[in-house]
Amino acid sequence: MSTITVTGVGKVKEPRDLDWTARVAAALRALLSRKPRELSAAEAAAEEAALVRAMAHRHMNTDPGFAADLMAAADRHEATGSAH
Repeated sequence: MSTITVTGVGKVKEPRDLDWTARVAAALRALLSRKPRELSAAEAAAEEAALVRAMAHRHMNTDPGFAADLMAAADRHEATGSAH
């Protein structure tokens, strides 16, 4: 005759922060599923100019003349408000 021992497992408690985590996950899902709004021409130009200025800052130590040209171009682009 064989003997089998079965051990019962107690109830597993939910983590305390589970509700908070679920709310954050739902909020993130809702935020990420939103359709991005269209930028105006001025907003797009400002964003593009900021990217060019960041590039200028990266070249400031190695090629200051090029960096100055980039800064001037960014200023002109932002002033016209045209996004291409």
